[in-house]
Amino acid sequence: MLVIGLDVGTTGTKALVVDESGRTVSSAYREYELSESAGGRVTQNAEDWWLAAVDTVRRATENVCKNDIAAISLSTQGASMLAADRDGKPLCDVMTWMDSRATKEVEALSGTLGRDYVYEASGWPLTPAGDAAKILWLKNNAPEVFGSAACFPSTLEFMNHRLTGRFVADPTNAAIRQLYNIKNRKWDEKILDAVGVTADRLPEVEPTGVCLGALTANAARELGLPEGVKVFNGAHDQYASSIGSGATAPGDMMLATGTAWVVLGVTSAPLYTASRICPGIHPAGGYGAMASLVSAGSALKWYKNLVDDDFRTMDKEASLRAHRAKDVIVLPYVAGAGFPHNRPDAGGVISGLRIGTDRYDVARAVMEGVAFEARGVIESFAAEGMKIDRLMMTGGAARSDVWSTIVGEITKCEIQRPSERETCCLGAADIALAGLGVYRSLAEASRTTCRSETLRRDSSLEDFYDEKYALYRDVRRRILGV
Repeated sequence: MLVIGLDVGTTGTKALVVDESGRTVSSAYREYELSESAGGRVTQNAEDWWLAAVDTVRRATENVCKNDIAAISLSTQGASMLAADRDGKPLCDVMTWMDSRATKEVEALSGTLGRDYVYEASGWPLTPAGDAAKILWLKNNAPEVFGSAACFPSTLEFMNHRLTGRFVADPTNAAIRQLYNIKNRKWDEKILDAVGVTADRLPEVEPTGVCLGALTANAARELGLPEGVKVFNGAHDQYASSIGSGATAPGDMMLATGTAWVVLGVTSAPLYTASRICPGIHPAGGYGAMASLVSAGSALKWYKNLVDDDFRTMDKEASLRAHRAKDVIVLPYVAGAGFPHNRPDAGGVISGLRIGTDRYDVARAVMEGVAFEARGVIESFAAEGMKIDRLMMTGGAARSDVWSTIVGEITKCEIQRPSERETCCLGAADIALAGLGVYRSLAEASRTTCRSETLRRDSSLEDFYDEKYALYRDVRRRILGV
């Protein structure tokens, strides 16, 4: 028996075919475009999601017996929304989670609801990226689209509709839309009233892992799969990744490293903080708590492009430069400063340059700067009572031995790296396997299918990095005041 974990991300879709043990049988990937324009607009075409799903599923299953495929589930980007008609046809471009046009709507909703209400209800602070503000933007600026829409789905709901004919969200995706109340587990009527939309124009919300039915005849034909393939409700990509990386029990913590880095801890109760750690409902039980570093992988990519180098060479050379780069400090805020500073206006800084400093000293300092920010996030979690001594590290930086080791040395955490790099897809596959009854619970599926290596670190550098972290914070305080 085989299942498919499908990750519909921001820049592309991945399909992973796995067996009952979680072993990867085959995979495929397809990219699609983001469009940026004036006024903070960052959009996509929802049809590209479906075309990429069709392409990747067909390629990933071309050499397997189709009748062995029993189920499919999804991992998806969150808070990327569109207006759709009753048949699921898009009425506008997708307003992605990076879209910031709805700033006036955030001000209006804050005035109506109060500054903290949306955070307390959904676990997410009110932002232009959330769908509450974006739906209100459509109402104010595209009334014909708003009026014609039968539903306002985000990625998971749109894809579930294409697969089964039902617009269905799960709690992790519903909450990030900033329209859902994680305490009573319903669309929040007070927020909906302020936005001017009724619950019947939003998707159903079902728990992660609920069977939504089987593929429709059309979906099965396009995907090249049998009509009997079951579809299980998926999850927001970071929560799916936590399942795929084995972070499902209270005290577990995942560090997902991509363009942005996300720290996701598992807690036994919702974690609300003054710094706005984002609590949510964890699909495996209990709760999750998330915080994001917006300038992370993006910082090293910016630097690589600036000096016209490649990641492999930078990795090799940076591994030799811990002490050479001891005075070089990089505040990596090329996309602003994320949690806990929340300073989108902040810019990056390089401090401590000398005549003998070379490009790889700076490259190492960029890696260290991002790791110092990750340490700050972990300290914020620790201040709330979480004991953190292990990180499940996934994503691009986890492929780098030097960057992974730096993170371990700076945070003083044991670093575990899953052998299956596509943890979002594996988490979605685990949802399908648990739904089929192969495992008694999602937590058991996660524990069984996630295979990790523990990375050795040089503990002699921990004192060195304590001193450099103090210098890093001093530079940040003097320049940014945070």
